[in-house]
Amino acid sequence: MKIRIYYFSSTGNTKCGLLMLQNNLTLMGHNCELLTVEKEDTIRDDCDLLGFASPVYGGCPAKIVIDFIERSKRFTHKVPAFTVLCPCSSIGYWGSREVFMDVLASRNIQVIANLGFLGNPSHPIVLGSLKKASTFIKSLFDGIGRPDSTDAAEIRDFSEKLITIYQDYSNGKKIKKPRYSRQKRWVSKIVRSREIALINSSSMKVLQDKCVQCGICQKECPVGALSLNPYPEKDLSKCFHCQKCINVCPKHALFPNNILQIDYYKGKAHPNEEFPNQHTEIREKHRKKSMLLRILSTGTGMVIIMMMQGITNKILIQRANPER
Repeated sequence: MKIRIYYFSSTGNTKCGLLMLQNNLTLMGHNCELLTVEKEDTIRDDCDLLGFASPVYGGCPAKIVIDFIERSKRFTHKVPAFTVLCPCSSIGYWGSREVFMDVLASRNIQVIANLGFLGNPSHPIVLGSLKKASTFIKSLFDGIGRPDSTDAAEIRDFSEKLITIYQDYSNGKKIKKPRYSRQKRWVSKIVRSREIALINSSSMKVLQDKCVQCGICQKECPVGALSLNPYPEKDLSKCFHCQKCINVCPKHALFPNNILQIDYYKGKAHPNEEFPNQHTEIREKHRKKSMLLRILSTGTGMVIIMMMQGITNKILIQRANPER
């Protein structure tokens, strides 16, 4: 069986989970290909099953993935696929799965399975805010330190279920389709993470005394939104605010203008050949969510979050004093 997964991974968390998924499928005798959307022009369906993977930004999959799907042709026949999402909190799943399902349906691609695993917060604003956050706020970000062996166990379980689901689908058997929540889809339209909204309205600041014009930010930008003139300049018409440029800068010379508190992601380097094998035999019990997260994951919880948004804005985000 041939499986092709189109993905985007800014700081490596999404790819980390995909490597585990690829490793599991390969051990089961299947061919699993990972293709980053940064280097692809359109969706090709010359395979048995498609996959689409993305981190979550402000309740939605990365814009670069959505744009890739939307510029691809609409298939004349139904194409089966699965989605993979990697937020830094369980709350990040709200609406993001539905957004994926909607955009894929517009290309006549039917989602038959969903996978989600958590990744360590890697957004500079979130990291900076968590540094001084209360225990209550930190408890909302249950992706801290992940993906880990807990996620590895869930990914392995999904690998086995995915093949069964696809075989039943191919044989015309009725399958249990992934649930589509109109309520969560509505939330994804209305509620946007405040830290993302702040960044979208903030230009990029370059510390010229730190910048050595090495060009790494320009090279690593997934959408070619950066140029050196002679210091980095951002084309906001292309940028989708993944903040990869901030995290890859070796001199920490870039940060969002008017944002007081940021931090930089220090992810572990996982060699492609070695890391997936470290978790091959691990069958940990799935980690239980805290009572708080279980409450907030309900419809009532969504209402609570919306009511608390003004409070959490003040706790999580600090704007720089314009007079400084």
